[in-house]
Amino acid sequence: MRRLVAPGVVAALALTGCGSGRLSHDQYVAHADAICSAYDQRVQLLTRPTSYEDIVAYVGQTLPLYVAALDKLAALQPPRDDERAVRSWLALNRKVVEAVRTLRAAAMRHDLAGTNDASAAVQAASLASRRAAAALGTTACASP
Repeated sequence: MRRLVAPGVVAALALTGCGSGRLSHDQYVAHADAICSAYDQRVQLLTRPTSYEDIVAYVGQTLPLYVAALDKLAALQPPRDDERAVRSWLALNRKVVEAVRTLRAAAMRHDLAGTNDASAAVQAASLASRRAAAALGTTACASP
């Protein structure tokens, strides 16, 4: 999820297939990648956490952005052939959200073991999500 797109490209993608219901596979991938790219562009501006307090603040900034991107992804109508894979991918993204919430809670408690465990869970859930995104054919959503 590290590629950046110009705002005009995102706007053009948003209009593609407008009102037509389900997207084609290529349209779905383009829309998903635009959403992931927009999320990544905003998160790249933030400083990576190095303390418990930093983790809590970082999650406070990034989690709402991630949830908003996930909501946008869930609102897309994939082609019928991709529905099962998309549902699975979105479920994996919801696991990322839960793992990040657990990480924040552990950091708030200054719980080293809990923070380490939660961090590992976030990484595992993120990897599973990226693999599912790659299987769908996305590039931005599949990037670390």
